[in-house]
Amino acid sequence: MDSDTVPSTPRSTQEPTPETEYESRIANLDSTPTQFTTEYFSWRQLADMSGRLPELAEQFGAVTALCLGDYVALGTDTGLVVVTDYLGRTKAALGSPATAAYGPVSTLAFSTDHLVLVAGYAQGFVVVWDWVKGTTVSVSRPLQDSDKPDAAGHPAGTAITFAAFVGASKHRYISGSSGGHVLYHHIIRRLLTTMNTSQLAGPDSGILFEAAALPYGSHKCTTDDMGLVAILTDTSLTIVKTRHGVEQQYRASYQISTKPVQKRTVVKRPYAGCVSWLPALGYRRPATATDPAEPDYTPPKLAYSWGASIHILAIQLDYNVSGNGTPMGSVPPRVQFEREAEWTAVGDVVFCRWIEAGTLLYMTQSQRMFVLETALAQETEICASPPGSIAGRPWVTLATGVEAEPSYAQVISVYKRRVFALCGAASLYIGRLLSWTERLELLVERGQFIDAITLATGFYQERTGQVVVGLPRSRRPGDANQKKRQALVGSRLAGLMRSALKRMFDADHDHRPNTEPELHALASICIQACLALGSLQILFSDVFECYSTDSAHQFVFLETIEPFILSGDITHLPPQILNAMVDSYGTTPPLIRRLGGILMCLNLQHGEFDVDRVLSSCRKHRLWRTFARVWLSMGDPIAPITSIIAAASQTNRSRDSNSGQTVGELTIEHLVGDDGFDDEAPDVVIFDYLDMVIRGRYYPDNQPIQPQSRAEKYSTLVAQLVFPPIETLQAQGSEQQTFATLLALLGLGTERLLDTLKHVLSDPFIGYINIIVKPLSTTQSTQDSDRMLRRPSQVKSLMQIVVDTLHTLTMAAYTDPAGQMLSARQIGQLTSFALTLYATRFPLIYLTDETMAEWSDVLLRLDDVATRAERECAFELLFKLNPPRSYGDYIDRVRSAGFFRVLEHIYYTLEQYENALRTFLDHPDFTQHRLVFPAMKELGASKRPNALECTTSFALNSATELVEVDADSFVETVAAIASLDHGKIIDTLSTRPQLQFAYMRSLLDPAPDALSQSPGPRTGPVLSADERSPPNIGLSEEQHMVVYPLKSLVPDDSQPTNRFSQAYHERYLELMCQYSPSGVLPYLKKHADLSPEPFRLTYVQSVCGKHGVSDGLVWALVRLGDFSGALQTLLQQTDQEIESIKAAVPDDRAGSTFAQDIAAEPGPPALTEADRERLTDHLGIAAHNIDGCVGVCRAALAKLGKDADLQPGNYLGQGASSPTANGAAARSQSDYRSLVSAQLCDLWLALLRRTLGYLHTTNRTLDALPPGAATETREAWQLVSKRQRWMLQSVLDALIFAASPASSFISLRAIIQQLITTSSTAAATENNNNTRQSGAARSLDITEIQHLLAVAVSAYKTEAQLMALTNVLVDYDLFTTFAQLVRSQKQGWRVAPDSAQGTGGHALASRDVGDLCCAKCHSPLFVDRRQEHAMAELRRQTAQYYESSALRVLDLHVFEDRDAQWQWMKLRTDSTAYDRLLGQNTHAGAGAAAAADAQVVLFKCGHGFHRHCVDGLAAKGLAAADAPLPECAQCADAPASVRCIGAIG
Repeated sequence: MDSDTVPSTPRSTQEPTPETEYESRIANLDSTPTQFTTEYFSWRQLADMSGRLPELAEQFGAVTALCLGDYVALGTDTGLVVVTDYLGRTKAALGSPATAAYGPVSTLAFSTDHLVLVAGYAQGFVVVWDWVKGTTVSVSRPLQDSDKPDAAGHPAGTAITFAAFVGASKHRYISGSSGGHVLYHHIIRRLLTTMNTSQLAGPDSGILFEAAALPYGSHKCTTDDMGLVAILTDTSLTIVKTRHGVEQQYRASYQISTKPVQKRTVVKRPYAGCVSWLPALGYRRPATATDPAEPDYTPPKLAYSWGASIHILAIQLDYNVSGNGTPMGSVPPRVQFEREAEWTAVGDVVFCRWIEAGTLLYMTQSQRMFVLETALAQETEICASPPGSIAGRPWVTLATGVEAEPSYAQVISVYKRRVFALCGAASLYIGRLLSWTERLELLVERGQFIDAITLATGFYQERTGQVVVGLPRSRRPGDANQKKRQALVGSRLAGLMRSALKRMFDADHDHRPNTEPELHALASICIQACLALGSLQILFSDVFECYSTDSAHQFVFLETIEPFILSGDITHLPPQILNAMVDSYGTTPPLIRRLGGILMCLNLQHGEFDVDRVLSSCRKHRLWRTFARVWLSMGDPIAPITSIIAAASQTNRSRDSNSGQTVGELTIEHLVGDDGFDDEAPDVVIFDYLDMVIRGRYYPDNQPIQPQSRAEKYSTLVAQLVFPPIETLQAQGSEQQTFATLLALLGLGTERLLDTLKHVLSDPFIGYINIIVKPLSTTQSTQDSDRMLRRPSQVKSLMQIVVDTLHTLTMAAYTDPAGQMLSARQIGQLTSFALTLYATRFPLIYLTDETMAEWSDVLLRLDDVATRAERECAFELLFKLNPPRSYGDYIDRVRSAGFFRVLEHIYYTLEQYENALRTFLDHPDFTQHRLVFPAMKELGASKRPNALECTTSFALNSATELVEVDADSFVETVAAIASLDHGKIIDTLSTRPQLQFAYMRSLLDPAPDALSQSPGPRTGPVLSADERSPPNIGLSEEQHMVVYPLKSLVPDDSQPTNRFSQAYHERYLELMCQYSPSGVLPYLKKHADLSPEPFRLTYVQSVCGKHGVSDGLVWALVRLGDFSGALQTLLQQTDQEIESIKAAVPDDRAGSTFAQDIAAEPGPPALTEADRERLTDHLGIAAHNIDGCVGVCRAALAKLGKDADLQPGNYLGQGASSPTANGAAARSQSDYRSLVSAQLCDLWLALLRRTLGYLHTTNRTLDALPPGAATETREAWQLVSKRQRWMLQSVLDALIFAASPASSFISLRAIIQQLITTSSTAAATENNNNTRQSGAARSLDITEIQHLLAVAVSAYKTEAQLMALTNVLVDYDLFTTFAQLVRSQKQGWRVAPDSAQGTGGHALASRDVGDLCCAKCHSPLFVDRRQEHAMAELRRQTAQYYESSALRVLDLHVFEDRDAQWQWMKLRTDSTAYDRLLGQNTHAGAGAAAAADAQVVLFKCGHGFHRHCVDGLAAKGLAAADAPLPECAQCADAPASVRCIGAIG
């Protein structure tokens, strides 16, 4: 609420002095002793002011707020405002008895002219003081109870935390309180002084952090007339316009974000915030080459922080302009706020203020101060807080109770780039950023010259990465600011280097550091500084002179400058430094190698260095790369060649004599690098030098030689030296002199020379090189020169010169009787190279007959195997370009030389095609043999006379060789040639059955391609005992059976056509049975459905039976319908594998089945790894055979069942063995279906008996093992038993699936009856006939069969097939017990081991369940006999899986490993619908009693009784074994067929 603006009389006042200049008062303060200074910042205590603070506190009260301008305003806890100068002299004390009730001063702010200030008080009052006059301009009082509801004001008792004048006005100001209110006040002076107050923000905006008004800057801006005010709370930032009406301009809400900003991340809600305005500041834009210097300004900016996040907003003015770019009328521009930058500080920001344009000062909650350069996104930590801790004001915490960071705006002030901080109650500090000169001086004072030079170099390059004060910042490279910066820093940097050198090397200096690291560091930083300055004068004069006073120091300087030379930063050295480097680096082999690298990187210009000294050093230290480069830079490309060749020859002679050649004081071996390769070796340097110089390039940097004429001159000189341009030799024996250089190069490496020539001649630059060939003048021609004409000179290209020179040299070496000039290999290489070059570059130039004969004689007669391929290629090119007059004269010579390609060309030319094809097979390289097939195709397709007949004759005469080369290609070739027939080739190969088989395999069964792949045999990897898992019972049919192809039984209109006769296929089958039995079955599957029929099934049966190919035999029997024979074949193989399994166990009595014999002697030895692997392999094969048996049974069901539905009488019990008897028996459809059902049941019964016999025999053997038997042997038999149990489960799974309601041919009832009938005739006959078989059937009791089938039934329960299976067992089978057993999985009763604790009153729970027996057969109760802790663990796991402890799950079978048990348990379902489906007699609402009535107690015999009946008997104290159970009371009135006793089973 506003009060009358009546001036109040100050309690104490003094006249202010007329001196108000801030700079004159502060200038002397910088000379005070430094108390706390860092590299970037300096804190100094205002001694006079700090000394006066205790006196002022005693006189006026303790300081609570601070504000600085040209004067210092202090607020006290007594409500007084004291204005002093910077020396602490009091200028005014503002206050009255009325203001004493306002409370302590909480905030202060000067106006723009520093003559008026606004003060906020702790009780909500805001007073504007004219401190010069000592009067109050206005007083804003807090709200009272009597004020109107819509009155604007601060609540009474809330401290004013922020107050500031708006712009340059002294009548407009804002105030903000700790309660969240922000008010705008406007003092209006007309006849009466009034004040309008508007509320800018209220408590609903959130916790107020800070409010600030945009001040005026040095440049007039449109925003000056808007009166912008920024209000920051914990939820939002709001910017409002206060002039000409209050209007919101911008609003941003705080959002918690985990997006990385710059290099840190903010993830928490802020409880600290601050805001700071940067007004529009003017500057002068530097001039450029095109634009003059113009004034410009930076627009206003706002910096604010939430927690640790700092945001920068820039104000952009959008003018509505006309076509010529001028504003339209008086329409004001539109203000737009754009996010300019974001930064994340190391902690919550509690204070931030702009120091200058682009430089923001902020402080974190730990009072660490940073400077952020927003344009560069560059942060610099300048210092910590002053020596005294700054005490913030916790206004927000006191007002709201929120633990927010305190406010520092009342005790820290920034004015004209200086920071003022009130530390405690008696210390006032002033801080400022050090300028770049002060930072350098500070480092020099501390003796840190290296750091000073480094910093100055960074200033010069503008790459410090730190805040810099006092230097102009360039906006683009090369502008005026950059030049000004470099001018300011350059001279200072040079002075720093000289001062550092003087301090380092001054003998009179007390602190002279002589350590090598410091010398290295000083030299390195001086080099970097000189490179930055772009002048090495100081480095080569002052720096080197100081370091050259001592040899050790000089070597340090040379080592330091070395990396800069190698990197290319320094390319020139003065003579004195270069000579010093040559002398210093020529002492040890490692330094010599480094010297070579240094000299290679320097630009050695003639006249700038001591040539003789450098060349002698290079020759002495064998620095041949540098040696060649120096000579080339001097304009002599020939001198290095002769010197290097001489050195290389000397080196080779030294190596041949096995002694280290001493050059100077060093041996050759000392110069070899760590990798064994010496890049300074003369034989390495010479070829690289020739390659580059002839191609017109400098060595070794490979840069083009300029100008072009110089490059051509150097190239011509070197080429003439290596390849002398002459027509004929002067005399016999002058070759050594004429070709001395070329012969020397050949001695260094023929291959390397030829590689160099290939590279050189492929360069386009060689086209510019032409050499003049002058004719030789004999003595006679010289004497008679006046009587004859001189022959004109010839101009030839370099390529022609090379060919001519090599031809002349090779002819001379070939005809040399001593043969010492060139070796045979060199002659072959040079001849081949020259001819190839001639043929490829000059194809239209024909050689003379004499030259042709010379080349041919050298290529054909030269005896060198290593160059045969090269010579053959060259001779082939020679023949094609210069055909001889008589080809026949070359046949024998070419054959003896081994040039078979040339021989082929000759035969083709002479039309001897069969001999031409024979050359491919006679070639010593086997890879050339395959080329005969394309040649045959090409020749067969050609229209040459007799070509087709010759090709046919060659194919028939060389069939065996062609098949051995590549049968597939041969078959393809025969098919491509019209005159050839596969039958003729097959007949020709009849004497070689293996080759005949290979040919027919390529013809009838080619290798699979990407479109059709023939399936291979079913021979998957055999897993170990630990890797296998039990059969996955209850899965689909395709995953359990061996699928045999029955495609011929299903009509298919898209069957492929057979292109070959039946005789071919049957002959191929017979050969395959002999040479590749494993491929028979895939072949049969692939070709069975071809039309017409490729082979007869009876023939397949006979040939497979003859050669023992069992899988093919089974396949044929299945196709013929003899399923019983196919099954017996597989079972016989399984019997053999079972015997092999017994043999795999290392036991001398493995074949014995009597327990007495096994127990009579000690156990067998331990299993070896080989025995275990062999045992696993046999078990895998046996399991594979059992799967095959299951597949036979399923195939029989599919085939016979389909035939029974279509037409009876086609297939009978023994296939096609007795068609008359079977036809008579199948007189009707029903009779035939009965026969089919009987045959299918017999197949399944035979398989079950044999599988049960395997398991029974193994278990008997395992039980009969003596207690002392080896552990390994027992584990082996257990492994066999485990695998056989899996086989049996697999068979049972397939049987139950086959006996589903979809099939009425298999009676599970009949199969089970025959299994449990001990006196069955069929069982007896089976036992008598197979007494010696390991898989003999045995009689089984009903309990064991029930258990085995229960395993399979429980698996189908998990596959959601329970209802279908239950219907089969109830409707078609005898054992309705199994249906009841399945129901017991959900509704049965389990006697838990902890049942003695009480089971709800059931008497049966208190008895020993092992004593309960069936009333009819006295069989015990079917109870899981596992240990108590095992059952508890099972219940725990089950409860954990189902997330319920109340489970009704009866586990009636035990898996052998826990993984299988847990896998089975996870597959269960606990759905309510399933319980309701099984418990049909239990009503949903009947409760627990009805559910208990439906529970059944099941005995091992299969008899079941209601649980309450058994409980009633147990309650009477009668044992089930002593007296029969009475009839169930609830079933007494029911028919006898459904009563409890005898009704089940």
